Amino acid sequence: MMAIDSSRTRAYLGALIQRDLLPSHVIFLTGGPDAAKPSFPPVSYFDNSTPALETVRAHELPCTVVDTGDVNSPEVVAAVKTCPVEVLIYSGPGGAILGSEILSRGKRFLHIHPGFLPSFRGSTTVYYSLLTTRECGVSALFLSEDIDTGPLLARATYPPPANRTTIDQGYDPYIRSDLLIRVLLHYEETGKFPEPQSQRADQGETFYIIHPVLKHIAILSTDDAEK
Repeated sequence: MMAIDSSRTRAYLGALIQRDLLPSHVIFLTGGPDAAKPSFPPVSYFDNSTPALETVRAHELPCTVVDTGDVNSPEVVAAVKTCPVEVLIYSGPGGAILGSEILSRGKRFLHIHPGFLPSFRGSTTVYYSLLTTRECGVSALFLSEDIDTGPLLARATYPPPANRTTIDQGYDPYIRSDLLIRVLLHYEETGKFPEPQSQRADQGETFYIIHPVLKHIAILSTDDAEK
């Protein structure tokens, strides 16, 4: 697992521990702008109060701590190269793109994207999805150098939460952890990941950080089925 301390990492760790699917090694990034974030708000979906690194150490998970927020730094690349696993669950900084150097170290990075691929690539896609389909999509894929175009392993849709203000720090990490567990249980049962499906670059659309007004509309808009 490659991680920073975030609600997503806390959700992943909680789900992995609950299912007894503990990571065999963690590369934990402690630097960068994300390191200065205040504590996260409590949510009903998972423990969002305990720092992720504290959880890693409490369960005595083998861990390499790297004091950087740059996933492509030489220190992180070196840690990836020597990490004794073939697949790393990616829970690094949001918006970061893994470069060719780190992707050429013989490892695969399993990423859970908050959008139904290939329709919703890019950033804050959960809100664009809500505006257009009234659902929250999630996709599991192996990362490549291009944004959200790597081989697809699984996809799922989830209904929006009753309280949409919980999406960023609560519901989004939770549904991503749910699909992560589904993929890992498949691996545990069969000894392999779901058959990767290639994506066509000309399919779907790439979205960028949603405008605050559109995000507000997505949060406030509901249909009769949700009331």
